Amino acid sequence: MIRQFALTSAAAAFLAACTHYNNIEPKESASLPVKADVTIAEDGAGGYSFTYKAPFADEKGNFDFSQKGAAFNTIILTFTIADGSVSGIKFKPDATDAMWIVEKKNVDEATGSPRGPYRGNQFSDFTVSADGQSLTVMNQNNDGVLYRYGLRFDLDGKTVVDDPDTQNGGHN
Repeated sequence: MIRQFALTSAAAAFLAACTHYNNIEPKESASLPVKADVTIAEDGAGGYSFTYKAPFADEKGNFDFSQKGAAFNTIILTFTIADGSVSGIKFKPDATDAMWIVEKKNVDEATGSPRGPYRGNQFSDFTVSADGQSLTVMNQNNDGVLYRYGLRFDLDGKTVVDDPDTQNGGHN
């Protein structure tokens, strides 16, 4: 009888443990604010050059959010037009028109750029400041996809564009 009780107790404990095994709720990702200063200059050939200063990015604005410290965090990315940039340049006033995003494998073959405003769930909450000097976007950063983004500016009625890349962190 003691043996039967011990076996029954052991079986019950085992089954109870099984119902909780691998039933760990995923931790909610933290929000990580990332500030990116963008300097825009005339390149002398009738175009513009762009230089970025931001964590997780190179000078060309290619971000890698799969790096330690960024991976699996929701990124709140704010681009700010840096002092010393071309006078009068501003982000497009419609925030979804100020930043176009597409998976890099789907860029326009002729231009290498995104074809239009972003459609999806990975990026959201696009906001342009009232003065047009900053653009903020939320990146869920949990799909491991390489994106091409196009920052779009207005300068005296002309659209000015830069198209760097963003590598997102892996799957949650």
